[in-house]
Amino acid sequence: MKTHLILLALSALSCALTASAGEPPKPYKGSAEFEKLKTLTGTWQARVDMGQGPMTVTTQYRVISGGSAVEERMFPDTPKEMVTLYHEKSSKVVLTHYCMLCNRPSMTLVKSDDKSLAFDLAKDSEIKADTEKHMHSAIFTFVDADHLTQNWTLYDQGKPQDKPVFNFERVK
Repeated sequence: MKTHLILLALSALSCALTASAGEPPKPYKGSAEFEKLKTLTGTWQARVDMGQGPMTVTTQYRVISGGSAVEERMFPDTPKEMVTLYHEKSSKVVLTHYCMLCNRPSMTLVKSDDKSLAFDLAKDSEIKADTEKHMHSAIFTFVDADHLTQNWTLYDQGKPQDKPVFNFERVK
């Protein structure tokens, strides 16, 4: 009797798993701004001077989590590596920047048009904006399919400091 119950339970479990393993869900389709970010998939490079002379910066983008998130890796596979994750919250693009300053500013899309996306520190970010050194805002300008400009604004003691400009070119 126990054997029959065990076989019946295993059979029911097998059917349930088979039914849920049917067709995969359709990839997530977000707002026009989020879909624009997905077009960045690939590897990009820029020459920029971050205070220590010109250097080449490599950044990689990939779409993850069923199309519901975009991952950016700046300085991949180096001690300076930073990751920024983009997703939508309440139908608005947001980002969390895992910075080499050892903090995680969150930003919200505050303005956009056909060519640009502007982000600013989110009201619910865990950053202490008046005292903590952090990335406070970013503007992405989509020049064309293979050229992207990023303007990031660093804040320290509540005031804007550096505004590094990255003129990226797609390399693959």
